[in-house]
Amino acid sequence: MSIGKLVSFDSSRGFGFIRPEDGGPDVFVHVNDIGLDEDELRQGRVFEFDMTEGDRGPKAINLTAVGGAPGPSPRARKERSGGGGQLSAEEHRRLITELLLDASPALTAGEILTIRERLTAFASEHGWLD
Repeated sequence: MSIGKLVSFDSSRGFGFIRPEDGGPDVFVHVNDIGLDEDELRQGRVFEFDMTEGDRGPKAINLTAVGGAPGPSPRARKERSGGGGQLSAEEHRRLITELLLDASPALTAGEILTIRERLTAFASEHGWLD
């Protein structure tokens, strides 16, 4: 499975492109191959997907939206757990990715990866992560 952000979608033509989180070329996506209603295809939304080789290059199939409603804040998690409330590095990366996509949908996958890794390293250096 891959993860990426929908960077464009033309509803009148039924296709668009997903920019993979780990870099590489944008992946073609067609409404007939995704298993979702077209109204779920909003620019900037993050999807998990399988990739196959289409006639003209990589093609996304079996899309599943990532994220959805925001989870509880770190403070709420801390209060609920009665513990330190620290995030794992993986959970921190996931939350940072969602925040960056929400704040600036135009960021590229490479920019998101660079920012996310620097913020995670910073948080780890300060003992903010498990």
